[in-house]
Amino acid sequence: MKAIVLIEGGTGSVDRPTGDTPGVLSSAEIYDPALRRFLPIAAMNERRDQFSAAAIGIDKVLIVGGINTLLVPLNVFPGPAMPWILRSAEVFNSGDGKFVAVPSMKYSRDEPTVTPLQNGKVLIVGGDSPAAELYDPASNTFAETGAMASSRHGQTATLLRRGGVLIAGGGLQKVEVYDPATGKFQFAGKLDDNRLYHTATPLGDGLVLIAGGCPFARSSAVDTSEIFDEVGRAVSPGPKLTQSRAGHTATLLADGRVLLAGGRADKSSEFYDPESHQFVAGPEMVEARSGHSATLLPDGTVLLAGGWDPDYKPLSSAEIFDPVANRFVTTGQMTEARAGHNATLIFGREPIAWIRPTPSATPTPSETPTDTLTPTPSATPTDTLTPTNRPTPSATGTPRQ
Repeated sequence: MKAIVLIEGGTGSVDRPTGDTPGVLSSAEIYDPALRRFLPIAAMNERRDQFSAAAIGIDKVLIVGGINTLLVPLNVFPGPAMPWILRSAEVFNSGDGKFVAVPSMKYSRDEPTVTPLQNGKVLIVGGDSPAAELYDPASNTFAETGAMASSRHGQTATLLRRGGVLIAGGGLQKVEVYDPATGKFQFAGKLDDNRLYHTATPLGDGLVLIAGGCPFARSSAVDTSEIFDEVGRAVSPGPKLTQSRAGHTATLLADGRVLLAGGRADKSSEFYDPESHQFVAGPEMVEARSGHSATLLPDGTVLLAGGWDPDYKPLSSAEIFDPVANRFVTTGQMTEARAGHNATLIFGREPIAWIRPTPSATPTPSETPTDTLTPTPSATPTDTLTPTNRPTPSATGTPRQ
């Protein structure tokens, strides 16, 4: 089986006579770690932004919810400003490279979280609803389960060592844990800071690192962290980050450290060291990015792709963090620019026969310390494009309408 990274959806841009026009994408691509190249594949059934996705087993990905149009500022454009929030779901299968529509969720969800459970089912929560539901891959159905105490958006959902799911942030300081055995959410402590667009990373010893974010939609990012203890069902203050972050990524490395990277107009990185219980500065990324994806690859490196640049334009660039060399290096261009997308590591059988034709590879610029070949980017129009003030992670938090 061959490791691949499925990348889909998000906000992109296409060339129009008046310039770059933003739009929600249905397009998808894969990153091949062996070739160090991005390759185009068939599109999703729906255009999706602010959605969620997670692997089911080793060769499938469940994709749910989101919005299929962009927010329109009322002071500039007439008409409704509310996006269409999706109930629909689909599954990608690496066997044939197809996205197949599955029955819709019980509720429409904008910015939900998707968490595979140890029993094979998948928990879907959030998206401005307290209701939760389970997807059963065996029966291909969604069913309601217990509800959270309140609705959330921009929350994190983290699978715990004992099988529960930690729900943190998203407009509430209250922390809840979902118990798959009872189908109920239980109160499990309280955060010192309200957090949106933060990260929550399991540390492998029953602890979860909750870092950064912003307290409210248009507030400043924070530099604090907190630690959730699964055994004691309690939250305690953690060390301070080296700087404030929101819209960043956090990736657990093979050596036990956590790599935090990016944020609005930010190319810095840092590490959480569980032995010293401190954050230490890391190397700079090649580009500043927020709302990007970060995927741990089988060789221990991390793929960081896309996101927003400092001018709120989606990026097509990508880079690799090498923990041995302790540096970021470019790894070519995605087939198109995208931000707010999803990226999931899965495996497929070789040879992969469902790759779409792609332009001839061109060398990566000589000043970049890599031998990667980069496919020429291609613009992929969306069906409907709408001018936008799409909320994006920033150093002052992530605005939400």
